[in-house]
Amino acid sequence: METFLKTVAVFFAILFIGSTVLALALYNVERSAFDAEFYIRALEEENIYQRLPELTAQSLALAVQSSQGGSVLSIFRNFSEEEWRNFVSNLFPPDILRAVAEDVVTQLMDYLNGERDSVILPLSGIKAYLGSQAGIDAIYGMLGTQPDCTVEQLTAMVTGQADIVLCNPPEAILFIDVRPIYEAQIGAAVSVIPEQVMLISPGSDRTQQLQDLRFVRMVVRLSPILPMLCLLMVALFAVRSFADWLNWWGYPLLIAGLISLFLSALSGFIAAGTFQLFIAPVFPDLIPPVIVNVFRDLTATIVRNAVQPTLLIAGVMAFFGFIMVVLALVLRSRLRKNPQYVR
Repeated sequence: METFLKTVAVFFAILFIGSTVLALALYNVERSAFDAEFYIRALEEENIYQRLPELTAQSLALAVQSSQGGSVLSIFRNFSEEEWRNFVSNLFPPDILRAVAEDVVTQLMDYLNGERDSVILPLSGIKAYLGSQAGIDAIYGMLGTQPDCTVEQLTAMVTGQADIVLCNPPEAILFIDVRPIYEAQIGAAVSVIPEQVMLISPGSDRTQQLQDLRFVRMVVRLSPILPMLCLLMVALFAVRSFADWLNWWGYPLLIAGLISLFLSALSGFIAAGTFQLFIAPVFPDLIPPVIVNVFRDLTATIVRNAVQPTLLIAGVMAFFGFIMVVLALVLRSRLRKNPQYVR
C-alpha cells in the first residue's frame, strides 16, 4: 500500500512540474498579450518606425524588379533602392506611422477585451500630410527620378485629358507653369483617400470566436490552480512528517523553478528559432529576407517580454525549493548520526 501511495505521489509531483512550467508561461503571456502598451513598447524596442522606410524600399524595389513589362510596377524601374528609401521616408514620416500604428493596436486590444465593437484604420493624418506641401514635395521627388515627360504627356495633362503621369515634368512649358496643374491633380488624388477604413465592423460575425477567446483566457488565468492541487495531492499521499514534506515539496519546487528559469531566459531564442523553422518558410518569395528577419526579431521581443515576469516567480520558487532540499538533507544527516534525534 505504501508503494502505491508513493507511486501516486510521484505522478502528482511530475504533473506539478509540468503544469507549473506551462502555467507560469501561459499566465504571464495572457496578462501581456491583450495589453496595447505591451505591443507599442515592442515596436519601439525594435525601432520599427525608423526602419520602415528602408524595409519598404527593399520590398518595393524587389517587387519592381520581379514585375513584368506590362505591370503597373514596371514604371518604377528607374527607382533605385536609395530613391525608394527617400521617397517612403518623406511620404510617410515615422511620427505619422507611429500614431496610426498605436491607434490601431489600441483599438484592436480594446476589441479583444470587449471594450469596443469595431476597429478602424485612421487615415486622416496620412491624408492631411499627403495634401501638405511636404507630401507634394515628396511626390515631386519621385517624379524627378522618372524619364522626362514627352510633349504628348504634357499636352494631355495641361488640357485635362489625362490624370497625373509618372514622368519628370519641366517647371514650365510654353511659359505655362505646370506645377499648379500637377499639384491640383495630386490634391484631387488625395481627396479620394477616405478619412478612415473599417477593419472590423460592428456586428461582424465574430461573436463566437470572441466568446471562445474569453473562455480560453479564463482557463489560462485559472491554470495556476492545477499545480497547487498537485502539491496538495503529493502531501496527501506521501507526507507523513516534516522531513517528508521538505523532500516531497522541495524537489518539485526546485526542478520546476529551474526549468522555468531556463526556458524563460531562452524564450527569445526559442521564439526566434520556432519562427525561422515553421513561419518564415510560409512567407512569399517577394518578401525580402531582411523583412522576414524583422518579423522574427519582433516575435522574439514580444515573447521574451511576455514571459519576463516568469523569471522572478521561477527564481523565488527555485530558491525556496533549494532551501527545502538543503534542510531535508541536513535533517537526514542528523538522523543518521543520532537515531534518537527528535523529529
